[in-house]
Amino acid sequence: MNIAQSLGLKGNPFEHYNAEKEPDIAAYAVRPPYLETIAQRSIGLSSFILFGDRGAGKSATRLTVYKEAWEAAASDPTIAQPFIVNLTDFGQILDKFKRGHLTDKDICALAAFFVIEQMFAWLSSLEDKDREKHLSELDEHDKALILALLEGLYLTIPEMDRDTSTSEAFKLLGSAWTTKSKIWLTRRWGSVSNIFAGLLHAFVKNKVDESLDIKDSAERILTSLISDSANTPRAILSKLVELSRMFGFTGVCVLVDKLDETNETDNSVEATARLIHPLLANIQLLEVDGFSWMFFVWGNVEDHFNNKLKIRLDKIANAKIVWTAEQLQQMLDRRIQFYSEGSTNFSNMFSDDLNSDVIFNQFCALTLRSPRELIRLMDTVFREHDARGSEAPPKIDSISIELAQDKYARDTIQTWYKKDTLLQLYRLGKTTFINKDVQTTFRIGDQGARNKITKWSDVGLVRQSGSVPGDSGGKPSFLYEVSDPRAARIIERGLDDLVGASLETAGIRDEDHISDEAEA
Repeated sequence: MNIAQSLGLKGNPFEHYNAEKEPDIAAYAVRPPYLETIAQRSIGLSSFILFGDRGAGKSATRLTVYKEAWEAAASDPTIAQPFIVNLTDFGQILDKFKRGHLTDKDICALAAFFVIEQMFAWLSSLEDKDREKHLSELDEHDKALILALLEGLYLTIPEMDRDTSTSEAFKLLGSAWTTKSKIWLTRRWGSVSNIFAGLLHAFVKNKVDESLDIKDSAERILTSLISDSANTPRAILSKLVELSRMFGFTGVCVLVDKLDETNETDNSVEATARLIHPLLANIQLLEVDGFSWMFFVWGNVEDHFNNKLKIRLDKIANAKIVWTAEQLQQMLDRRIQFYSEGSTNFSNMFSDDLNSDVIFNQFCALTLRSPRELIRLMDTVFREHDARGSEAPPKIDSISIELAQDKYARDTIQTWYKKDTLLQLYRLGKTTFINKDVQTTFRIGDQGARNKITKWSDVGLVRQSGSVPGDSGGKPSFLYEVSDPRAARIIERGLDDLVGASLETAGIRDEDHISDEAEA
């Protein structure tokens, strides 16, 4: 008998970490903090930044807002809604970003690509008569604008890349848009793609259609969209608003997420901040009438904006997702109660000699108060308890708790940070340290140690916690601490063979650290 059965549960309440894979999640989900704020601001087309740590619910909030907005648009077509678009793929601008040439215009053009793409995907989703009605109401200026947008900001992307992106747009819109044509409902994406391509061809054909005099108008609009003028980014956003209003929407809301998950940002606070900096530095682009941005940003980036890039966060509405202990407790209890049909909760899962409140606080600390990570840890507890076989008691005991926390720390830490970075910290073998400790461990100089500490801090593994008196009354030294509790647990409990290992034992040569000195 496994632990779920012993506790009277109809299954493992923590088996899934992705809300999209939980068919019954509506019965026990706890809505993330600021979800209502984001939803209201998206409808009101008011820009906002939502900061949050990993697993705090940023993406869940984004997807919920996206889905609920499209469901509202479908349920009552008489009430105008904003055109909601996701921006989570930054591949088109990463080359410029890597070369240090990224501008606010590039980011606006990227947003335009996805707005145009989803607008055509939405048109493709409609019944033929509804689509024809929308198209028949377009005047020559409307057609000229659409042609200019296509030529300047959409068809410039290679066809193969467009096809891949369009397929993803179909699927994402398909998960939210509830009133669609029969062909859309059957998810025959190949046939839908033909409709999509037909729409593109129809507008491009307008350019050479002698019965329509839109070529000159389209060229004038196109010039305003691709010029190097300082006003071009704002012109792009304004034209996108105009596009949306042609089809009955109130404006455009772009949901920007996963900035720290690209090949170039790669979990780096500094790189993530730089990727979005050109846009946030131009406040006017956040105040275009009818166009709003909703940013879902890794929480560590907030300090970087405040201390280094100097984004005027006082001029941009923002908040940070912070789950209270009560909310997290409610999240666990509602899941357990659903799976037990109301017969048990979190506190009843553990052996009588254990204090469930202490355990809950330990779990919250180890998982950084992240709902997703807390669910992952609970799943690990269930699995580690079952792995003990017949020696495991009917309820979860201290042995299973410690085994699960150790395994959780080892398994998840590697998905958040690069292996080489972690191994360096393990070799240091301390959870609190000063610059001199790093110099001694890695046999490098003062500046080389600073570079290494900066790298650890940049990815969120280390933070400055104070200072200590210098040697012989000299200048105080900065005191640092390992800020990720999983890494701290691994170091404190020696859960990796390289914790405290010498360079020779770890197989590392002094030359491997020359780069740190060279950077000085």
